[in-house]
Amino acid sequence: MNLSLVYFAIGLTFVVLQATVLHLASWTPIIPDLTLVLCVYLALNRPRVDAVWTTFLLGYAIDMLSSPQPGVNAMAFSAVFLVVYLAFRYVWAKGPLISAITVFVAVWLKVGALIAISPLFELSAGNWMVVGDAVLREAIFSACIAPPLFLMLRSIQNRMETVKKPPSLANASS
Repeated sequence: MNLSLVYFAIGLTFVVLQATVLHLASWTPIIPDLTLVLCVYLALNRPRVDAVWTTFLLGYAIDMLSSPQPGVNAMAFSAVFLVVYLAFRYVWAKGPLISAITVFVAVWLKVGALIAISPLFELSAGNWMVVGDAVLREAIFSACIAPPLFLMLRSIQNRMETVKKPPSLANASS
């Protein structure tokens, strides 16, 4: 199976989890952005055209489930992918701390992109504090989840990319 399809299936699972199970969890009002963590992982570890399409389509899937304006999250996710890819193009960004920091910044970047491209965010001065507090909590929660999620995604990638070696031709002569 193609690794891009596996990541897309994982991303759709994350979208469904975020839209259903995590919203029903009453232990926290803050929901980590699992699809954004996957977007950052793809930008850091698989910067290919299929990863860009996966990111865009996952953002669009979120738009179809929860956004009154289709395409807003798709655009924000694409912007996050582009910025993370360009920022870490020449930097070897491996390790749990770097991945957590990158996801923390990516949450702020996504919210900034959403506010910039969506006319729905007409906030008064008092509401900016509430939004900022919620984004900070989501960014911290997503950053805490990023390292174990990156490990899981990396192990899936390694498992999918291992190629079985063909049997030796020397043993074929007998």
